Amino acid sequence: MSQPHDIGTRPPEDAVVVMLASDGVTVPGAQAVIEAFCDSPKRLSVVLVSPPAEAGALAQRFPRAFVHKARPGLTLAQLRARAMLSIEAAAPAHRPALIKRAIRRGLPVFGLASEGLQSGSTDHPLTALSQSARDGLPEHGDVAMIADHLISAMGFERGDGPVLGALSRGAQRLMRGRARTLFSPLVRRIASRDALCAQLNQPQVIMCLGNGPTSADPRLETLAHDALFRVNHQWMQDGYMTRADVLFAGVKRSMRAAGPTLVGVASRRKEEALLGARLLTPWRGRLSYVVVEDIADLGSSLQGHPRPTTGAVMLAAAIALAPRRLIVAGMDMFADKAGAYPGRTTAVNAYTAAHDRQTDEGFIRAHLARYEGEIMTLSPAFSELAHSVADSRFTLVDPPQA
Repeated sequence: MSQPHDIGTRPPEDAVVVMLASDGVTVPGAQAVIEAFCDSPKRLSVVLVSPPAEAGALAQRFPRAFVHKARPGLTLAQLRARAMLSIEAAAPAHRPALIKRAIRRGLPVFGLASEGLQSGSTDHPLTALSQSARDGLPEHGDVAMIADHLISAMGFERGDGPVLGALSRGAQRLMRGRARTLFSPLVRRIASRDALCAQLNQPQVIMCLGNGPTSADPRLETLAHDALFRVNHQWMQDGYMTRADVLFAGVKRSMRAAGPTLVGVASRRKEEALLGARLLTPWRGRLSYVVVEDIADLGSSLQGHPRPTTGAVMLAAAIALAPRRLIVAGMDMFADKAGAYPGRTTAVNAYTAAHDRQTDEGFIRAHLARYEGEIMTLSPAFSELAHSVADSRFTLVDPPQA
């Protein structure tokens, strides 16, 4: 049995948060739900928030979970909350402030009546406590269905709260209207495929690097390319292949870390998040960005759950520019024995709750089918995927020997 984490430890991954009342953990069904979260093969953390007197026993009972004491000042950021489940009385007189903040923020928040769990029934009523939790809500389900739905809900697009959300949407309308030229010294939106090609000097060879282990292959720096596309910002600290021409950002930390580098976001919803993130950090420099669904045909792939990863969206953008050659590495589909990321052996080598391999492969395969140039890849998993494209019109070329 593994040692429990210290109480109050910040989780390493985005988390599903379970709020427990004073008697919540003694309910047999509650234990089963928590164990189902902990057993998930997805890359996520499980956080339990309990009355202070019960935190120690809870940490011993669920050593893989991160236990926090319910207290004033506990924040959603400290918990890395992406979805929340409150195991509560059927009609609580009031809800904790943390749940109220999660609802205002737009997180999917669910309620599960402790009475229903205690009855021994395998069919438990799950209720939506926030607007975003209503999407695809199963009214009843067993423990496995409840756990699967909440983990899926971690991938729901979340809001920024009413104030910042309104500011972001206002900025978004301005950037898509005639007034956008007034903001060009501070914010520039690249509105078309042709404009992006011009910005990148008509690139004929685009290098696309995901964040998998093969993104650190030393051969990459010997391969000539006209534009370098990278995903999120984890690679910045490694100091290798850091001169990105476009940074495709799926999370706000990366949107902020991009600084003056051209940012690519998947959708108009992500555009809103980008503007919100940068409104609060104007010292990051001038913002230039492109919305991928404006330049590539993404269809309905960004709707529903799970969604394609940001790396897959990066490839769709590169293919839309129709370069002569694509160089692909780091797109290892969490299948490389070296792990999830270069040199980070402790990271769970799995997709997060918002994504899965089947969705990613289907999306990438559809876009590769439209490409007619050359592909050089250093990723065995991506090479296997490319070979699976039926009636392909591209040519796979071998990389230089290691």
